[in-house]
Amino acid sequence: MPYGMISPRRDGGCETRWGKGSKLEDPERPRRVLIADDDEDTRMLLAEMLSEAPSVELVGSAKDGDEAIKLAGEIEVDVVILDWVMPGSGGSGAAAAIKASHPEIAIIALTGMDATVASYEMMSAGAVGFLEKGCSQEQLIDAIDAATRW
Repeated sequence: MPYGMISPRRDGGCETRWGKGSKLEDPERPRRVLIADDDEDTRMLLAEMLSEAPSVELVGSAKDGDEAIKLAGEIEVDVVILDWVMPGSGGSGAAAAIKASHPEIAIIALTGMDATVASYEMMSAGAVGFLEKGCSQEQLIDAIDAATRW
């Protein structure tokens, strides 16, 4: 599944849904995004994808969860895209810390690993959406827009 939240159903299937994000006061203003991933190539690819989108402004990039927590407190951010598995506090630890001190920031989980486990951990920590590595630019922008639309 490329993006969304994976939620188990009683019949054994799964459905996709979004949690509550951070509503922007001015929906015409570009969404300020912080990327956090320990893989430099992934950070560069996401930055390139975002640079082509007029509705998004990349305001920071972090190489681990601890740096993401620090940057989220220092710069104005609407959305943080967090890799699930990173050094330091990791994605779920960073998500919980960011949401505790900045509840207005929407968090989107990112992973190349087991989507079911990652989405559960990240949603429990405060993520409102989920992306798998390898998602398209359209899916990435749609996820950011959805996270700030609530």
